[in-house]
Amino acid sequence: MTHSPVVIAGAGPVGLTTSLLLSAAGIANVVLEKRHGTSLLPRSRGIMCRTSEIWSQLGLLPALRERSLPPEWTRYLLYVHGLSGAEIGRMEATSQIAEVTAEYSPAPFLCSTQDRMDDVLNAAVQRQANARVLFGHEVLGVEDTGDGVRVRVEVTGGEAYSIDADWFVAADGANSPTRQALGIEMSGVRTQRWFLNAHFRADLSRWLEPDRKAALIWVLDTAIEGVFQPLDGRTEWGCGSNFDAQADPPESFTPERVRDMIRTMIGPDGRDTEIDLIGFWPWFVSATVARRFRRGRVLLVGDAAHQIPPFGGIGMNTGVQDAHNLVWKLASVIRGWAGEALLDSYELERREVAERACNYGMTNAQHVSAIRERSAAERVAALRQYGNWAGLDVGVHYTAGAFSPDGSPPPPHEVAVHEYHPSARPGARAPHLWLRTTNGPTSTIDLCQGGFTVLAGSGGAAWTEAARKLAEIGPAPVRGYTYGADLRADLRADLDPDTGQPDDRFERLYGIDAGGAVLVRPDGHVAFRSRGAVSDPTAVLADALAVALGRKEVA
Repeated sequence: MTHSPVVIAGAGPVGLTTSLLLSAAGIANVVLEKRHGTSLLPRSRGIMCRTSEIWSQLGLLPALRERSLPPEWTRYLLYVHGLSGAEIGRMEATSQIAEVTAEYSPAPFLCSTQDRMDDVLNAAVQRQANARVLFGHEVLGVEDTGDGVRVRVEVTGGEAYSIDADWFVAADGANSPTRQALGIEMSGVRTQRWFLNAHFRADLSRWLEPDRKAALIWVLDTAIEGVFQPLDGRTEWGCGSNFDAQADPPESFTPERVRDMIRTMIGPDGRDTEIDLIGFWPWFVSATVARRFRRGRVLLVGDAAHQIPPFGGIGMNTGVQDAHNLVWKLASVIRGWAGEALLDSYELERREVAERACNYGMTNAQHVSAIRERSAAERVAALRQYGNWAGLDVGVHYTAGAFSPDGSPPPPHEVAVHEYHPSARPGARAPHLWLRTTNGPTSTIDLCQGGFTVLAGSGGAAWTEAARKLAEIGPAPVRGYTYGADLRADLRADLDPDTGQPDDRFERLYGIDAGGAVLVRPDGHVAFRSRGAVSDPTAVLADALAVALGRKEVA
């Protein structure tokens, strides 16, 4: 019998990210994976900016950049009459263009594949002194003992053993054995739309040069319709097409039939194309969310908690951000900074995000299906949010949870997807702004990682002094910065060239006066905002911190 503070089931992107975040928080953990290695399938291609921010803070971006699609392939989504046919239209995917995303995020969109991502994530976990990944170890069951969990494990070959842990995180996929064993039902739409995905190598360059490179190439008006996905910008490809499972059962597909499908999607000119088929797999579309994300000491993350339609590529990203939301709370509970009630806010906050993501994916699917029913211009305009999702990505926000509302209105729904309006309203991701520090330029996104952070206006030194006092008495680490001041040589604001005083860009972006401040959680979401000065900032900040840690209810 062994013991670990946290056991994680599943070594996909979400499970491995959970492990890395726990390790960064100083919490030992074990990842159990029934497969004998990481995924070999090129799924989950898009790394949205918010996920990129999280992985950047874990030091993963250099390796991920090396394994990503060249940027010239990610600027557009293309719609064509067969790959070899005429263009119907194209949509500029601004959420994938570096010069656009740099305005609101310090980390870029990247287009990679799950097999490549998992390699990078797994290698990073293997480097951690306080984490282990055990492949070929299948979770047979989890028993909640009240003050912990007992995990029964079987090793390939028949050996069985148990691990005692304080907490169990299930990142074990859409068919989560953990969720099923707990009897947690899914709500939402479980469609009957089946798709077949294929992974292959072929030279398709003659139909793409000089200006038809795109992250997704939707082919329409061919006998078999679907989408081509460039994986390396050269000869490695993915493609997918829907099929009627009643007329064509999933098991009826053969390698030769899949090659014929790909050639048909290319069009008449593609009949003699050489296709090196690597693999293929069927799947069906779901837009479902678990009725519970937590039962006792067992927590669901990623696909175990929600299945999000892939149209728009937000499923894995939502799962990674689940982990980011959960881990700081779990670490706070383990360290004694917070009570278990804080974990209830995990489901409260992440459920609404999962439901938003499901609606986004289903809407995109409907627009693609209806594309033939409109003129070319109308077709492209209707698909604007597909590739333009900044409001859903960096505009991620919670309407209720571990934060203190300030009475400001929520973002309007009509601009929640394709338009991003930076806001420091409590519950929102703290907006990105480059700041000068003694170590060079630093984004507010990175400045706020790893603990609670107070960002005060240029006249808000009393707030940072309050943060210093709270850091001394606990219960959780808090650090503070005043915009325009050289506090602890950590933060310097740009100066207005006319007055020589700090400009007010930070205050305007965060919606505060010079005497105001925000408290940002370890996951980068705003926990509290005071638009101006208060008479007792230490008491006010202590209350806000208590709410953020689940120690006090919102007044």
